[in-house]
Parts: sequence; structure tokens; C-alpha cells
Amino acid sequence: MTSPQTHRAFQGRLPGPLAAVALAVMVMTAGPAAAATLTVSATTDIWLAGQADGTVAMGNFGSDTAPGNSPVLVPVAAGAVLQFAASGSTSVDASCFAGPDGGCYPDESAFGVGPANGIGTYQGPSNALLGVFLGSATPSGMGGPASMDFTQAVNIGQTSYAPALHQIFFIGDGQTGLATGAFQQFAAPAGATRLYLAVADSYGSSTGNLGSLAVDVSAVPEPGSLALMLSGLVAVAALAGQRKKTAP
Repeated sequence: MTSPQTHRAFQGRLPGPLAAVALAVMVMTAGPAAAATLTVSATTDIWLAGQADGTVAMGNFGSDTAPGNSPVLVPVAAGAVLQFAASGSTSVDASCFAGPDGGCYPDESAFGVGPANGIGTYQGPSNALLGVFLGSATPSGMGGPASMDFTQAVNIGQTSYAPALHQIFFIGDGQTGLATGAFQQFAAPAGATRLYLAVADSYGSSTGNLGSLAVDVSAVPEPGSLALMLSGLVAVAALAGQRKKTAP
């Protein structure tokens, strides 16, 4: 969102109609405008995504049960491109708190992380914000695609991702750097109807975790839609300028 000072600066340097266009461009390109703000508890278990109430995830350090430990559902459409902005802190054992990029334990895969319920493995830090895309069917079986190695900075800092169905992916704070950089884009794969969000911990070990993350989720306009909005704004500005010139 632009500040009143920025608004006044544009009004002083550009003609009124052009200032309105410039301001609108700034608002549309400054970052994701949240369509929904969700609370993702540290007690969520990503391997319970899409599972029926009563489903139990039994891991090395305990068990989680749906719906108490179910991840947070976000309805999506295949091909949609999403952006996230996450904040807050969580703990998986009360000894250390970390933000949405995680970090108390740099590699959760050492603690036996998946696969389960048709969802693949996860390799990355604990406490991190995770996502997984699902279709309309309930995932099942012990297989599933492995995640990228999110212990590597090069994989965490990419600008765009295209995860497969049932593949866990790292979201973190949603930016290429630690609370800095460009907002990353995540494309929903073919067949996707649902996205689930959770905090990273070992399979079956989320009960008793502490804290939560506030997550803003927004859809990125398609280039054609953005161009249409901009052309419409330019046309409005031109019409306003013409009316001003012909006014007595």
C-alpha cells in the first residue's frame, strides 16, 4: 500500500490523470495484496492433508490425528499462481523458536520425515511454512514424490516454483531472502483443487508444538489481465485529460 506522502508526491509531479495511473501501477506491482489471511498452527501435520477425521499419523516421536492436527485448506484451481507473505514464530520442542523460514533444526529429514498417505518426503528445516497441492481424491499409499533439498539456499531462494501433486514444497516467508527480496510465485499443477499449509516437523510429531504463523495468500493476476487493467486505466486517464481540455 502506498503512503499519503507518496500519493501527494505523484500529484505534485504528474498531471492528475497520469498520477492516478502511476499510483495504480505502484499498488498492483508493490507485492501481493492478501486475498485471505490464515493462521497456521505449529501443531499442523502436512501428511494429514486431505485425510478424513480420525486418521492417525504415527511417527517416531508420537502421533497426530485429523482434524486436530490437520493442515490448513486453501481451495485452488489448476494453473493458478499464488504468492504468500508469512510471519510469526513456532517451536517443535519448546527449546527454540523460529520464523516461517525455519531453522531450529536445519534438516528435518534426519528425523524420519515421510512419505505417508500418498504424500512424499520433506527435506528442509523444521518450523518452516510448507505446502502441498492435492487433487479432488484422497491421497493414499506409502509412496509420493520427494521434495527438493530445501537445506540448500539455492533451492529456497528461487523466484518461482511448480510443485507436482502430492509433493511437499517449502514456502517460508514467501520471499527470495529472509524477510527481503522478491515475492516468490507458486504454480498449482494440473489436476490441483486444494492447497494445504502446515509447519514443518517430523511425521506424527506435531502434537504439543507451540506458536503459529500468520499467512497472507494471494493470486497473481495473469499477464493478460494485468495488461487489460493497465490499458483501461490509461484510457480513463486519457478521457479525463480530454474532458479537462474541452471544459469551458
